[in-house]
Amino acid sequence: MPATDTPLVSVVVSACGNTRKIRSLLDALARQTLPATMFETVVVDNDRPGPVRPIRDAVAGGTWPFTVRVLYEPTPGLSAGRNRGICAARGQYVAITDPDITPDPGWLQNLLDAIREENVFAVGGRTRVDYPGGQAVVLTKSLSECHGAVDWPGGREMAVWPYWVTGCNLLFDRQIALDIGLFRTDLGRRGRWMGDCEDLEFIDRARQAGHHTLIEPAALVSHPVYRPETTLRYFLRQGAGHGVCVARMHLSVSVEPAAIQAGRAALHTAFINLAAGWTFLDRSRAVEGARDLARIGAYHLERGRLRLRGRRPTALAQLPVKKETPSWT
Repeated sequence: MPATDTPLVSVVVSACGNTRKIRSLLDALARQTLPATMFETVVVDNDRPGPVRPIRDAVAGGTWPFTVRVLYEPTPGLSAGRNRGICAARGQYVAITDPDITPDPGWLQNLLDAIREENVFAVGGRTRVDYPGGQAVVLTKSLSECHGAVDWPGGREMAVWPYWVTGCNLLFDRQIALDIGLFRTDLGRRGRWMGDCEDLEFIDRARQAGHHTLIEPAALVSHPVYRPETTLRYFLRQGAGHGVCVARMHLSVSVEPAAIQAGRAALHTAFINLAAGWTFLDRSRAVEGARDLARIGAYHLERGRLRLRGRRPTALAQLPVKKETPSWT
């Protein structure tokens, strides 16, 4: 593996139990149109402690045209792994993705062009979700959004509702990220716990500090979602985890109302969907209603728990002057 002392981009991947996917990702990165001398890959081993390191062994002996470094992060959790990689990264920009992602050849080049041309803090690309084994439930739009964003702009747009970025397809300025703080470790996936929102909170916190994030739909990656992730059990667990994490987001950012949807109207809609789904044998609608009830209940329970512990929502000061001026505004 060649040595790249000062890469422009560091691709950070946190892996836990995804050993077989790591080499496929590295092979896809070797096909990038961005010259291999301009980026490095930092693989963070987030598996449990032990003498056997399958992630390290999977990378060892590889012949990729860019530098590959493998680090170990003993603290479990996707956010902890990513933070370890970001701190060790040597690039001006950091691109984060996941082991099971397949980026298009122009992925890195499109992200890099957008962040430099538009003078923004971060750029998120488009994620295409594939279902190799089919779906256990025909997915409604709401259920599909549990696997990633569904609506994408036709061209470059600000990453504000109804658009959002995903942590498997994101490039940002490393120094600004270090200044504002990295991913919160009480958010995001951790073992069997299906947390999330670490990427949304990170981008919201940056925006509320005056830094812009852009969506570049030309920067495309593919994300496989398998049949077990389309079952009622999965959506109940995902809904509960999402509700808890949205409640925790209130501690550091002002959350978009559209991202909460946990009031009386949302509760009423969830009950209607559940009842109508079972009555008319519409399984998809019933699963959506059950997932929303799990999400809403978890949200309010977590907010109550945080209040009992004296954890109050952060009162955000008036936003500072914008620190970047996108050329397209």
